[in-house]
Amino acid sequence: MNRMIEEQVRFKMKYPDYPLSLEKLDTETCIVSDSDIPSGSGGINGERYTYGQLRHQPIIPELMRNITNSQLKHYAEECNSRNSQEGFCMFKVEGEYCFWGLRVGPVVRTPSTSEMKQILLKNPKTAQAVKEHRVTAAMIRAVTYDLLREELGRCCGISKEEAGLAIGNQLDCAPHEDGSGYIFMVPNWAHKWFRHDGYVSKMLSEMNQ
Repeated sequence: MNRMIEEQVRFKMKYPDYPLSLEKLDTETCIVSDSDIPSGSGGINGERYTYGQLRHQPIIPELMRNITNSQLKHYAEECNSRNSQEGFCMFKVEGEYCFWGLRVGPVVRTPSTSEMKQILLKNPKTAQAVKEHRVTAAMIRAVTYDLLREELGRCCGISKEEAGLAIGNQLDCAPHEDGSGYIFMVPNWAHKWFRHDGYVSKMLSEMNQ
């Protein structure tokens, strides 16, 4: 069995529910020390938890105690339960960090390039930028983040605005546009520590060429 197939098997055993077929995808196990302490990037992990602790309980106790919405709390518990035994393992898929194992809450499909173009063309504030190939990262994120906030709000019985606040304030998470074609919440300590450059860069490259 060659290395590529071995890595694919390892990934699929760890994350059997990953939404893409791995047959033609390059996967790589990332070696990270459990004693490392995620830090930097705007003050993440002020509690100084080790990576070994965080990968078994991604949503830390200090946050769990203060989550007021029952559905939101269920999502956090679900993520922690999923990782409590074996712990999260970071992989790269096609050279980009894969946060699938750290997802929290609903998973929403992200627009394709053509779909994103149509969405931005319908908005008077962004239509000209599309026509002149001046689309920005902020324009793209405004669309994808809105999709996640709307779905989270629907699932939790709160407004889109309240959902946006809950993502950062109650869960200390960030919206993540994954290479699998979906957007979902990921704990901030991981999202900022594992530096990555995926969906938005791809969109900018394809829409501004």
